[in-house]
Amino acid sequence: DLRQPPAVITAAAQGAAADGEMMTSYYREDITGLPEMGVVAAQLWRDSGLKPQDIQTAFIYDHFTPFVFTQLEELGFCGRGEAKDFATVERLSLGGELPINTNGGLLGEAYIHGMNGITEGVRQVRGTSHNQVGGVEHVLVTSGTGVPTSGLILAPAG
Repeated sequence: DLRQPPAVITAAAQGAAADGEMMTSYYREDITGLPEMGVVAAQLWRDSGLKPQDIQTAFIYDHFTPFVFTQLEELGFCGRGEAKDFATVERLSLGGELPINTNGGLLGEAYIHGMNGITEGVRQVRGTSHNQVGGVEHVLVTSGTGVPTSGLILAPAG
């Protein structure tokens, strides 16, 4: 018997891109994408059997704001080049279609390399977050947009 309902990992993935240089993206011919996250996304969706529209809230690694946009695109929440229009206050805030970083994210809470995203994801699954999203069944968490890029999907047990 646990004091809190458990959250389970539905899928987890790490990825690297063929043209990755150390932990940077700026040596690439095209710096408008994040192919490592595309690798992670493909594995998460394949292993979980879910799609982006099955996610109720997400914790997008936000060490630099532009990487939030590229991750939203690579994860399939919107098409390439569409994140600037997708990322509206109405859509990504609490009460919106896809609330992200309800804990304040790395920039608003603490920069501890994504661990706080996992913690807030578990709180969302348990229903104990201070900024609780209603009807949470699946939570996406990403971390480390350098190598290795990673992500996971959390869900309630059972």
